[in-house]
Amino acid sequence: MGRFVRDYMENPMSRAWTLLHSVALLASTALMACSASPEMMDEEDVSSGSEAILNGSPAGEKFAAVGAIVLDLPEFGYYDVLCTVTLVADKAVVSARHCMPSVQNALDLGGGAYVAFGPDVNQGMGAQMIPISGYITAPPSPTGAGLLMDGGRDISVVYLESKPRNVKPVKIGRWENRMLGEKFQMAGYGWRDVNGSVGKRFYGVGTARAIKGDWYPLLFKNKKDKFLDWYYTDAVTIPTPEEAEFWWSSFALEKDYELLAGALPGEAVGCFGDSGGPLLQGSNANNLTTYGVEFAGESTFSTICGLGNAYTVFNRTMEKFVEDAIKKPCKGGHGRR
Repeated sequence: MGRFVRDYMENPMSRAWTLLHSVALLASTALMACSASPEMMDEEDVSSGSEAILNGSPAGEKFAAVGAIVLDLPEFGYYDVLCTVTLVADKAVVSARHCMPSVQNALDLGGGAYVAFGPDVNQGMGAQMIPISGYITAPPSPTGAGLLMDGGRDISVVYLESKPRNVKPVKIGRWENRMLGEKFQMAGYGWRDVNGSVGKRFYGVGTARAIKGDWYPLLFKNKKDKFLDWYYTDAVTIPTPEEAEFWWSSFALEKDYELLAGALPGEAVGCFGDSGGPLLQGSNANNLTTYGVEFAGESTFSTICGLGNAYTVFNRTMEKFVEDAIKKPCKGGHGRR
């Protein structure tokens, strides 16, 4: 459980550290998941650093509503800060859909799955640890679109057994495409350094860059020579021209649902463990508003994380899914994920 390469999507073009946030590596029977209704770059553009939100700073109390999914399996000696969440109701958080199979797997193995709140959610650091009581995942795209090539719409609503103390939920804001070009705050508990240390809450600022288009041409500003320089120096296996062409042309944002953000010069970018984290605007805890959920990012060996992050945004459809899920909480039962 935990870290991911694109092999998860059964893609034969094997590379390392790509679309780095998906974690559903183990099969799950989803015994506690509710079922969602089907109706329902240039080199200078790569950020680098040594903090959880790379080019970020420690997050203060303004970001108290940002928490983490923690898996604890004492019998196996396993403790993992898996993904990031955002409190949007007294006992509900939003996160990434792809985090849920690992949550379910931990429960099926007799371990614990929690949402933790606090500046540091590592063991022994005094975070609030609230058990997860259920979750519901967003229905996939009817056309099968999406950057992960699995139907997309990578959002889940996760229910808590109790209300966290002294934590104010953030508002859910509807994404409008006119917001492209605006600055947003991102927050999460992901990697802080090359050794993979996670568990401290950081935040940073990034620009909303694109809401449609092919992933790699967007990242490299349609400069294929820059893409090929990266591709041929960052591969796990010996790449071929055919594979390079496949990567250049085969992955795309789902129009109006998936957003490329962050990692322009001087900006922040999320890393491993920041998946599920929010796309925020607001000056304080009283007006903080989230407009989406981070679900993927592109990285390199040299920068760890640094080419850009993808968010599923709360457009009209996704906003309705979240609001309906909050109004009618999951009570357990079988689900598709």
